[in-house]
Amino acid sequence: MIVEDHRKVSCGGDPFNYLKSVLKGLSFQLDPGQDAQVLLDREKFSYSREIFEGMGHVSRLKLVEIRETNEEIDLTFRKENS
Repeated sequence: MIVEDHRKVSCGGDPFNYLKSVLKGLSFQLDPGQDAQVLLDREKFSYSREIFEGMGHVSRLKLVEIRETNEEIDLTFRKENS
């Protein structure tokens, strides 16, 4: 499993497009069926589950798990078979 830690990242004020780029990069790195964990700061990436699912879908990634605390969001994506 690949782990991407983006909790302390400075994304220039546009976290939505930054996360889209992260997921697109993961789609190239992962083999079909392989998982990736993306760690995010809740304050910077305060999106709903539906938004995360949609962003993953665009990059052929399926959101298989989301864990949330007061400060962090932990997303697990799986590369879909083509």
